[in-house]
Amino acid sequence: MAVFGSSDMGMDLGTSVVHIVMKEKGVVLSEPSYVAFERDTRNVITVGTEAMRMFGRTPSGIAVERPFREAHIRSFDLVSKMMSYYLREITGKRRAIRPRLYLALPSGMAPTERQTIIDLAVDAGVRSVVPVDESVVSAIGGSVRIDQPYGRMNVDIGGARTNLAVFSMGNQVKWSIEDFGGDRLDEAIMDYMRRKHNLMIGQRSAEVLKINLGSARGHGPKLEEETYGRSLISGLPRAVTVNSEEITEALEPSLRDFVSLLHRFIEQTPPELASDIFDAGITLSGGGARLYGLDDLLTSQLNIQVHAADEPELCVARGLSELLNNPNAYEKINLRSPYREDEMLD
Repeated sequence: MAVFGSSDMGMDLGTSVVHIVMKEKGVVLSEPSYVAFERDTRNVITVGTEAMRMFGRTPSGIAVERPFREAHIRSFDLVSKMMSYYLREITGKRRAIRPRLYLALPSGMAPTERQTIIDLAVDAGVRSVVPVDESVVSAIGGSVRIDQPYGRMNVDIGGARTNLAVFSMGNQVKWSIEDFGGDRLDEAIMDYMRRKHNLMIGQRSAEVLKINLGSARGHGPKLEEETYGRSLISGLPRAVTVNSEEITEALEPSLRDFVSLLHRFIEQTPPELASDIFDAGITLSGGGARLYGLDDLLTSQLNIQVHAADEPELCVARGLSELLNNPNAYEKINLRSPYREDEMLD
């Protein structure tokens, strides 16, 4: 699937999905952030959708990982191979095409780790790399006016982490990365199925239940779905019919923790900015914002209007497209990632 034309592109290395955008073309690739490889040689077998289908089904000599699932990257070789694979999908075999890459990176990434990712991108075939902060482009893609002299808050809920950011005058005034995301909700469903139904299900099955039945406040009409797993009593495969009320119950403790961390973050925000947030509300972005009723739950618990952006899972990709297509419109915005002081001392 080679795409030619512009020499500028953007890449969102999400914990769950990789998006690649091109100038004046928008999103040209969306693939799950999975890599299948041989354990002994580390040779990559496949990447993306095919690797995701193999997750939980591989023999002992093959492993499937999501390189960006943890806060710190453990497998830079897998990251390099994954980036090379996707860039090859876009540029084809014409290695003469070396695009400039706008690369979205999470806030707080250690400088050495960030530089390693940039070097890997260059090695993968790009001409140059413009690192941009994930929270900034997420806010831009969610139509949050972060260039104004008022406090604006964006909450980007990804697969493995949530980026919290308060902006004013084009800068991140306060930010935090929290260990909360779609994976945490999947694990809550897996734990619930073990306790309530004595059934062990995989993460992919839990994710399907979350998407189809999951709700922060209840669906209204009760929905049902059959899921399969291994009985903890007999050890044999078994099917169980689960309803939406059960999945809501399974998610409730994790969502309660999420409300608490948002509450603490806002409490620590400077008063004038907190007042602006109360007036303007909070924008939710990232795939986790799609959970049914989440914006209503947060609105009622925080007493602040919360709304999900349109197609929240594409906010970072849309933000990168905006930077590619209208770079002059964002000259006054600080696109760089802030660092934690302790990581700068490493």
